[in-house]
Amino acid sequence: MATRAEASLSAAIRQTLADLAPFPGRAAATWRVAFVCALVSGIAMLFHIPEAAISVYLVIFLMKPDGAENTLVASAAVIAITLLVVLMIPLLQSTVESAFVRILVMIVASFIFIFIGAASKLGEGGSIIALIIAFLLTLISMVPVNGVISLALRYAWEMAILPMFCIAVFSLFFGQWSVRLLRKQLRERLCLAYQLLSGQNAETNEKLDEFLSEGNEAAEKKLKLSQILHQTSKDKIAQINVDIPASYQLVYASAALAHEGEPHERLQYAETIATMIDALDNGAPLSANLPADKTQTQSPKSSAISQAIHAISGIVKPDYSKSGNDGFFKPDAFTNPIYQQFALKTTLAAILCYMFYAALNWDGIHTAMVTCYVASLGTAGDTVHKLALRITGCLIGALMGVISIVYLLPHLETVGGLMLLVFAATWVAGWVAAGSRKISYAGVQIGLAYTLSVLQGFGPTTDLDTARDRVIGILIGNVAVYLVSVFLWPKPVSQTARDNLIKATHKLADLALVPASERAQNVAQVAQIERILADIRYCYYLLPFEPHHLRPSPQMAEAGNQYIKALAEITKGVYFSKTAMPEVAGRLKRLANHLETYNLNNAKPTPPAETVGHYPNQHVAAQLSNLEILVTGSSL
Repeated sequence: MATRAEASLSAAIRQTLADLAPFPGRAAATWRVAFVCALVSGIAMLFHIPEAAISVYLVIFLMKPDGAENTLVASAAVIAITLLVVLMIPLLQSTVESAFVRILVMIVASFIFIFIGAASKLGEGGSIIALIIAFLLTLISMVPVNGVISLALRYAWEMAILPMFCIAVFSLFFGQWSVRLLRKQLRERLCLAYQLLSGQNAETNEKLDEFLSEGNEAAEKKLKLSQILHQTSKDKIAQINVDIPASYQLVYASAALAHEGEPHERLQYAETIATMIDALDNGAPLSANLPADKTQTQSPKSSAISQAIHAISGIVKPDYSKSGNDGFFKPDAFTNPIYQQFALKTTLAAILCYMFYAALNWDGIHTAMVTCYVASLGTAGDTVHKLALRITGCLIGALMGVISIVYLLPHLETVGGLMLLVFAATWVAGWVAAGSRKISYAGVQIGLAYTLSVLQGFGPTTDLDTARDRVIGILIGNVAVYLVSVFLWPKPVSQTARDNLIKATHKLADLALVPASERAQNVAQVAQIERILADIRYCYYLLPFEPHHLRPSPQMAEAGNQYIKALAEITKGVYFSKTAMPEVAGRLKRLANHLETYNLNNAKPTPPAETVGHYPNQHVAAQLSNLEILVTGSSL
C-alpha cells in the first residue's frame, strides 16, 4: 500500500509539473490577464469602487485568449448587467423592510439563473448572474437605510461593470484576435502532423491527446467571430472554413499512419508538411511545390492526408460536413431532473452560508456565499476535485496575501505601487489558470484569495483580520458545497461517464451509416466523438476524488477504460473504411440502447442480440465483439 501511495503521489507531482510547464500562448494570455487585473484594482482604488477583489476575480474567471470574444462578451455583459440592475429596483423596494422576503427573492433568483446556466449554453454565466443578484441583495444590510436602494444599485453596478469595461477596451486594442489565433492553431496542427509522420511519437503523445480532446468547436466559434467582426476578407474566411476540418483530418490521419505504412511514404508527407510550414511562416502560397493529388490510388489513411494537404493549400475544396448546431437549451433541459437538483443544491449552500454569517453578524466571511456560486459543479467527483484545487489555491493565495500585507504594503505609498503588486500576484494566478482543467481552478482561487486579502478598502492596508475572515469564508463556502454535493442528490462521475459513452456510441453509429464515399468529409463527427471520449477519460481521472460509496468497482472502471479504447479504435476503422457498414451501425445502436435501458442494480444484464454479417474490416468486427462482451459482463 505504501508503494502504491508513493507512486500515486509521484504521478500527481509529475502531472502538476507538466501542467505548469510553458506552452505556446500561455505567457501572452497570462500577462494580459494580469495587466487587466492591475488596471481594475487601480481604477477601483482611485474611484472608491467597493469589492474590488470580486471585480478582479471576474477578470481571471471570464477573460479568454481571444480578444474578439472578450470584446463582444464583455460589451454584451455591460448592457445585460445594466438592465439587470434597473430591473432589480422593484425587488429592492419590496425587500428593504423584510429579511424574509429578501431571502425568498435570493432563493428564487438563484435557482432560476443557476438552472438556466446548467441547462443551456449560458453555462457558468448563470451562476455569475445569480451571484450579482445575491450580492446586491446582501448589500441592503450593509448600507444606510435612507439610501439603501441607490447605494446598493450603484455598488453592484460598479463592481460588475468595471471588469467588463476594462476587458472590452483592453481586448479591443491589445487582444489577440480570432484570425491570428486560428493561424497559430493551423501552424500548431501542421507541426504536430509533421512530428507524428517523422517518427517523434514519444514527444507528441501528450500533444495528440490534447488535440483530440480539443475538437473543432472552439475553432469554429473563432471563425464565426471573424465573420461577424469582418476581421479579414471573404476569400480568407472561406479558406479558414476549410482549414479547420482539413487540419484536424491531417493530424488524425497522420496519427493513424504513424503506426503503419512504409517509412519512405511517411517521410515524404513529413517533408511536404515542413514545406507548408515554411511557406506559412514566410507568407508564401502553401500550394507551391506540392505533389499531385493521388487520392484515388492511395490507401485510405494516405488518401486522407493527401486530401487534407491539398485542402489546406487551397488546391481542392472538399465539402466537409458541419458540426451540429444545437439550440440554446440542452435537449433534456426540461425533462432531466439533474439540472433542477444542481440549481437547488447550489442555492441551498449559498443561502445557508448567507444566513450563517448574517446570524453571527460576521460580514467578514461573506466570501462563503460568493464561493458557493463559483465552486459548485455537476458531479460529486468534479466538486471534490475542484474543492481540493480551491483549498490549495486559497491557502497559496492567502499566504501570498499575508506576505504582501506584512512585508510589502507598509512600504507602498501610491496606487501605482499597489497595481504592480496586484500584477505580480495575478500573473502567478493567471499562469496556473491558463493550464489544463486539472489545475486551472487552483489559479482562479489563488487570485481570489489574494485579492480578497489585499484589496481591502480603497488603499494599502496592514489589516490581517479582514484577510483572515475572508479566507475563513472561502473555506466555509467550499465545505458547504462539498456537503450538499455529496449528501444531497449526489451525482456519481460514473453516471456522467456512462451518459457520454452512450452519446459517443450513438454518434459512432451515425458515422457508420454515412455513405463510404462521403465519410472522409465527415471530420466534424469524428472530432465530436474524440472530444466526448476525452471527457469520459477525464471522468475516470476524477474517480479517486469521489467518496467511496459513490465510486464504481475497479472492474467497472477498467471495463469503462477498455470501452473507450475500443470506441477509439472503431472510430478509426469506420472513418478510414471504404465500404458500407450498416451491420456495424446496427450493433452500435443496440449497444447504446442497452446502456440506456440497463439498470445498474441488475446483476445479470440481458446481452444485446447478436447479428451475424460480413465485415470487410476484421479489426472493427473484433473491437465490436469486445464491446459487447464488456457491456454484457459489467455494470457500465
